[in-house]
Amino acid sequence: MFNFSFRNIVVRFGSMPMLPLTLALICGIVVSAHFAVHWAVWLALCGVTLVVARWYRVVVLAALFAFGGFIYTVHSFDILPHNQRLKLIVEVTDEGIDYGRFSTCAANVLMCQGDICRARVRLTTDSLTLLRQGDVVEFYGRVRPFTPVGSDYSRSMARQGYSGRVTVHRGAIVSHTPAPTKSLHSRAVERLKGLTPQSAGRDVALSVTLGTRTISGTELAKEYSLSGASHLLAVSGLHVGLVFVLLNMLLFPLAYLWRGNIIRAVAVVAMVWVYVALCGYPTSAIRAAIMFSVLQLSYIAKSRHLPENSLCATAFIMLAFDPYMLFELSFELSFVAVMAILFIARPIISAVHCRGFVGGIVDALAISTACVVSTAPLVSNSFGVVSLLSIVVTPLALVTSQVIIVCNIAALVLPEAVARITAQSAAWCGTVQNSIVEWFVSTGFGYAEYRVDNSVMTLCYTLLALLVLLSLGIRWEKRK
Repeated sequence: MFNFSFRNIVVRFGSMPMLPLTLALICGIVVSAHFAVHWAVWLALCGVTLVVARWYRVVVLAALFAFGGFIYTVHSFDILPHNQRLKLIVEVTDEGIDYGRFSTCAANVLMCQGDICRARVRLTTDSLTLLRQGDVVEFYGRVRPFTPVGSDYSRSMARQGYSGRVTVHRGAIVSHTPAPTKSLHSRAVERLKGLTPQSAGRDVALSVTLGTRTISGTELAKEYSLSGASHLLAVSGLHVGLVFVLLNMLLFPLAYLWRGNIIRAVAVVAMVWVYVALCGYPTSAIRAAIMFSVLQLSYIAKSRHLPENSLCATAFIMLAFDPYMLFELSFELSFVAVMAILFIARPIISAVHCRGFVGGIVDALAISTACVVSTAPLVSNSFGVVSLLSIVVTPLALVTSQVIIVCNIAALVLPEAVARITAQSAAWCGTVQNSIVEWFVSTGFGYAEYRVDNSVMTLCYTLLALLVLLSLGIRWEKRK
């Protein structure tokens, strides 16, 4: 049984003090992204509201609103002129996406025409020009706008600070300075690639474990997108959560030592962040690592851990550090999915209250359904695909994904002879996972190629927010 009252909503909001603070910060960032306001105006507004907040605490929300606008303006990037031949010095900031004949990656512009510059561009290179994260390249090129001009995609890239795209021709490169040292991510990828022969199963296993984009642009990647299981190919809270649980299980004997709980907690947090470094610090993994670190340390303090409040605190920290992250699709999908699990799936699981094997199936279906429904408008708006197959495909693919992660992580630390066996097992599981996805897509049911516009997407998330409010007002009670 359950009862609904507005008092329940007030009580739940009172237990999540970071939620209104984070929403105020987000509103300030969004307003600053749409309207050009000088940073001094935001700073003055922030100072005035902080003074008033000494007497009226609710004005703190206005101060955080102004702070959000201030940090977005201060972090703003320079806009480079389009269609002009420029001499640029750039630093590659990610591993990029390899499409076979060409590849793309993000880069920060260090100098333009000999002057110090702070801008962002997307680089496109041919198959003969290999750029890695940390490389510094000096070349001549033209910055071109994202096409189609004025589309949602071009506006989204502009909000993220990108000036445009630049094609780097091999003959236009003046100098190329490779990264001084290989990142932990690059070393892990090379290690796993050297243990098994090239195959689609191995490429998927690498994507699941380390977040590589080896299969991007292929037919297999399209099938994952149609099945709604493409999120399994990017390291997210699901992957970090599995590592978190495994580490706690492996280090459980430390709890019997003097101060063993503290030693285990510190070791687990440190090793979780090592895994995030292995994956190349993706946004979703950083968010999950912060949340699980708070959870682990809360056990030491013996405090009640509220995941909703920790999620909001995580978002606040990340946006205060980099406000442009708000407009990245990975950030948006990650937080929307987790919010759906906490506010929609969890109340349903508590209401059904099944145990054993049936309970596991109900939990998996509730979580996957909440994630699919909550992220469907964003996915459709960005990729033009609406897929409900993920409700069925995701629980099945989770089994193979968990085995893949365990085997590949073991291959990174075990001796080479044993590591080859575990890495090949991960590749075989990747092949099985591909077969599951391909079979469901071949049926032709459960998905459609359709793109919703911004107004429909806004309406969908308004309704979802109302559903979350309804969830906050419900209190479930056990029958006597």
